[in-house]
Amino acid sequence: MSRTHSLAVGALVCIGLVIGPGVAITVGSPHAQASPRHPGAGDRITVVLTSDREVNSGASWYDSHNTLRSQTRVPLTRHDPTSARYSASLVFTSRVRHQRIDAVFQSSGGFARCAVWVNAVKVREKTAHSGQHATAYCGPDARPST
Repeated sequence: MSRTHSLAVGALVCIGLVIGPGVAITVGSPHAQASPRHPGAGDRITVVLTSDREVNSGASWYDSHNTLRSQTRVPLTRHDPTSARYSASLVFTSRVRHQRIDAVFQSSGGFARCAVWVNAVKVREKTAHSGQHATAYCGPDARPST
């Protein structure tokens, strides 16, 4: 593991998804021009989490080396007063040949959304509504509607 990646992962683990508006954690070089359906080394991955609550139950995602990462008590720092929803983004550059892009997010409220972008293309999106602790899973079946 490179020193740069170790520091970035350490920062990610320490601050989790507590990312200020317009700020993202980026590791590595500019994105490659690979197919968004088969992301790999050099592709820029963006995971966007949205909820009706500012502090949420938990999230899990794969990092730039396909290591599963999890965080409980997930604060979302951007607030949209029009929709009354909160969001945060996690951005990284893939370091593996076949990047996993699954993510799961559990809201503390009744609304949860996760979306995954590869470079500038949204490849997964899932929205969940429930009375409490809505959970959105951005897995292979979570293709965005066109």
